Amino acid sequence: MKEEYNNERHRGLITILSIIAVLLIGVGIFFYYSFFRQTKSELIEAVPTDALFLYEVNDNTSFSKDITPLLPYFNELFAMEVLPAFETVHNALPANQYDITISGHPHESGCALLFNTHIEKSDFKRLLKALSIDPANFDKFEQQKVYTYGTNFQKLYFVFFNHILSISTNKDLLKKAVIQHLHPKNLLSGAEFKQLYDIAEKNKKQNWLFVNNTYWDVLGEYFTPDVASKLQRIKSLSNWAAFQIRFSPNEILLSGYATLKDGKLGQLTKVKTDCDIPDNIMPYHTCWYHKLELPEHDICHLAIPGDSSKLYPFMLVRRDTLGHTFSPFINEPYAESMKLTYPNGIFPITDSIIVPKGSMFDTSHYTHFAVRGNSYVYATSPEAIAAFNRDFAANGAINENRYYKFSKSNTATNNLLEYTYFNAQDKKPLSAKLSEKGKRTNFGNNLLIFSLSVSDISDEYASVNIYLNFVK
Repeated sequence: MKEEYNNERHRGLITILSIIAVLLIGVGIFFYYSFFRQTKSELIEAVPTDALFLYEVNDNTSFSKDITPLLPYFNELFAMEVLPAFETVHNALPANQYDITISGHPHESGCALLFNTHIEKSDFKRLLKALSIDPANFDKFEQQKVYTYGTNFQKLYFVFFNHILSISTNKDLLKKAVIQHLHPKNLLSGAEFKQLYDIAEKNKKQNWLFVNNTYWDVLGEYFTPDVASKLQRIKSLSNWAAFQIRFSPNEILLSGYATLKDGKLGQLTKVKTDCDIPDNIMPYHTCWYHKLELPEHDICHLAIPGDSSKLYPFMLVRRDTLGHTFSPFINEPYAESMKLTYPNGIFPITDSIIVPKGSMFDTSHYTHFAVRGNSYVYATSPEAIAAFNRDFAANGAINENRYYKFSKSNTATNNLLEYTYFNAQDKKPLSAKLSEKGKRTNFGNNLLIFSLSVSDISDEYASVNIYLNFVK
């Protein structure tokens, strides 16, 4: 009897202790989110997770100074026309070096910006006074005070929460930032973003740009449907990319990393960058090219301008006389007979000739080929190859083109993937690729060079460089 009593007493004690433990955990969580987290909030915690892109500005002075000559392009690409309004409020803060995030979020008109910076409570009071704002004049949302301030540029909404000042021209976006403060999950909850964010945190001296793959949808509006569909293919390669940003008066250089999505970029991890399509077989007036090294062969797609804004597309494939890669010849006797039949060196593609596949470009429309150096040149017609040869005869190879030299000086020496577009002023090939919206943009009219290259791929991410050059 006494033993049963002791067992009952023991079970009752365990139940009471379990209830107390649950209560203590609940109280601990409450105090963490109510007190500790409020005093330790990071700027990233105030950024809603639907961000298209995120600037982490660690050196605001250099960022503001260097971006000024390029603002027309940043206004179009990143909705930065509201930046002067943000600066009006920021400049009213006590003199200090503030960490800043500027994030872009989907909006019916394209993109809305959110500006976040760390300040102290005393600084916020001074800010209200400097802006001549009555501290009692606010709207309440989720127990937070939302203030409105009109500048010469835009109407702004801002809130001070968890030692973070959040500002936006879009009130709904500001409310989303407040809700994000209260949510236990944020951008850092995503493994891919955190992977890149941790890299950036190790180099706080640089300004960083994080780009989500959904940003390609925004860019797609500036291009024709066929180009926009190609951008979707780029979108599928990676979920997030992070870049250190460097500027000059007419150049933007982004150097960083992209996460690997579904193994698409990861397929290149075992490819060596010890062989390449040589630039001395690409014509001087190549207006774009896409080089890709694959385990089985090296391949390059390119185009040169023809008459009446027409472009001639080509595919170059590295020739391997040992037979380790694609070869259009069955054997040497067959090759010799082809040369006798077509003494001009322009050969038709027959059933006996292999046309390489396995890239993002359609190769079914190539009907002829020629041999140049150690590579085969595939083309859509004999006239296209004749134009290819004429450009070489008159102007030489692309390695003499100054635009090509600009782009190559800002990329890695060896790349697994390389895409470059030259929008030379005398040819303007980009205009045919732009939508009506894109044709009205500064970047559409003034872009000279766009180059994207991938130089190395590990198990976790790819090293990526992007270079843009604009008319001075």
